[in-house]
Amino acid sequence: MTLHQRVLSFVITAAVVILLVTTAVVFHFGVEQIEREQQQHSRLLSQSLAEALPVVLEQGDTQRLNKLVSHFITMPQVEKIIVKPMLSGDRQVWESDSPSLDAPGWFTQLTGLTTRTRSVSVTNGWTQLAQLTIAIGPQRNIETLWSRLLQLVLALMAVSVLISLGASVMFLSVTAPLGELRKRLKALGHGDFHPARARTRVNDLAALQSAFNLAGQQVAKVQQSQQEELARLRDKLMVDPVSRLPNRGYFQHQLQSYIKDGVGCTLVLIEVSWLSRLRARYGYQYRDQCWRLLGEALTQGELAQSHQLVARLSHNEIAILLTIDEESIVRRYLRQLLRAINQELEHIALPVNQGFHLGLAQTRTDDTASLMAKADNALQQAKRQGDVYFWPSDEQADSRTREQWRQILLDALNKNPLALYAQPVRHRDNQHNWHQEVYAHLWVDESWLGAGQLLNRISMYALGEEFDRHVLARVDEYVKANPVTDKLAVNLTLESVKSQAFHDWLQNFLLKTYLANKLTFEVAERAVHQDPEACQALFQLIRDQGFEVGVDHFGRDMDNVDYIKHVDPDYVKLDIGFGQPSSDVDDVFIHMLVNIAASREIKVIATGIEQSEQHQYFHQLGCQGYQGYILPPLRLDNEHERRD
Repeated sequence: MTLHQRVLSFVITAAVVILLVTTAVVFHFGVEQIEREQQQHSRLLSQSLAEALPVVLEQGDTQRLNKLVSHFITMPQVEKIIVKPMLSGDRQVWESDSPSLDAPGWFTQLTGLTTRTRSVSVTNGWTQLAQLTIAIGPQRNIETLWSRLLQLVLALMAVSVLISLGASVMFLSVTAPLGELRKRLKALGHGDFHPARARTRVNDLAALQSAFNLAGQQVAKVQQSQQEELARLRDKLMVDPVSRLPNRGYFQHQLQSYIKDGVGCTLVLIEVSWLSRLRARYGYQYRDQCWRLLGEALTQGELAQSHQLVARLSHNEIAILLTIDEESIVRRYLRQLLRAINQELEHIALPVNQGFHLGLAQTRTDDTASLMAKADNALQQAKRQGDVYFWPSDEQADSRTREQWRQILLDALNKNPLALYAQPVRHRDNQHNWHQEVYAHLWVDESWLGAGQLLNRISMYALGEEFDRHVLARVDEYVKANPVTDKLAVNLTLESVKSQAFHDWLQNFLLKTYLANKLTFEVAERAVHQDPEACQALFQLIRDQGFEVGVDHFGRDMDNVDYIKHVDPDYVKLDIGFGQPSSDVDDVFIHMLVNIAASREIKVIATGIEQSEQHQYFHQLGCQGYQGYILPPLRLDNEHERRD
């Protein structure tokens, strides 16, 4: 019950009590007054009639007797008059024919009043002529009392209603700042703070409002400092101070994240030995300046749009991560990379294609260490052969063009049903499934394309909208065929997040399918970074239909995650790269990310969990759920047999 409801109920209760007490008092005194009036009327009327009857009775004038009694019987209180002459013994009875008024029977019984009779002797001074009996009834007085009480109750009820309405309006007016404070406190929990502006003349509430604004400013500063501290930690612990490129630790985290996601990766290792020679010839300062220039050249322009990450691994070694494995695209990037390096050599008057070597390696199944070793072996091979670069997969080049591959993938989507898998996400405490994250495999080019590879190609060939529609259609079919199932989580692609046409299609799809208790949606952190406004609009659309939303790969870039206060997800999934913390640096970032989400009451799910020890570690950090190969994916749509 709200404070307003409590105050209003108190006012109404007080009004009802006053009404009941007032009515009871008026009723009590009214009944006493009626009793007194009955006694007075019976005494006075009996005496008056007894004094008038002797003359009439002595004369035996019946007509005059009727006329005399009729005068008394018409009085409102008189119900009956009985005259019994002593000589004849014949009783004469007169009864009132006045109509009775409408008083409830229960009210008459409640008064406890009855007809009061009085008998007197009629004498002429020495002889008793007759016995006179008069009955005085309370009915007319009861009717009057009932009418009076009814008017009183109606009047008091009207006054009570007016008082209640007035009290309600006054209370709402006085406590309006409390309502705004409640909204602002709730918003503050999600990182959206604005001072409460509603004004009040009540000193206590004004002081409370001022205290809230001050506290809110402090909380906002704390939340902002968390974001700034995260950025400072990233710069301090994950960025090389000379080249301003990410360092080895950050690169390994990113590489591990993409590999565990099943994304096809290409790793390029570059050894820039000419920078070491510059140090020997011109000193550290000149060498460091060349490092900064090289770092800028590798992270700007067309190169920056093609690769995922450039990092400095050691004093003369650079690593570049591409989340693509298509031969033609990698070769085009390689030409751009060589051009950029040679331009830097030309700027400092050194011969091109000398003083550096490249080694390339690709993977879809290797772990981080294995892929790094393959790339290093390729680099050493290039040095031994005296080549600028070495790529072990040269002989495996695919002759098909990008457009041909796009058409192959599109045909597969239209002709072959997606094979659905789902990996459980489990609650930390009760060990029940939170939901199951859906993965899709597709039969392409006479082989199954796994989830990571499939999404990589879907993104590469701009088929995100078509893919998401196919997945949702298959999920809809599955849920209808299996009504008793866990909630399923579907990841939406970046292309779908940015597309207004997909937003419109999704809204219509959700309205028709009634899957609010069976479906939840996720988008990758990269999508939020690239188009926060589109993501915010998509989240609002999904929430309006009653669905939950989440952010995947939370904290992958170990950078500012302030976006969560704008999109306000129901939950976030820590990046899979944090699944196996390998250093104190990882611990620091994990603690920071969990605290930032917790400060906004956003639930956190740990990913990449493979052993119970990892589960316990993230449990202690405050993560509400976990996901990983400790709970392996299961095939959902078993009606479609896997092809060989």
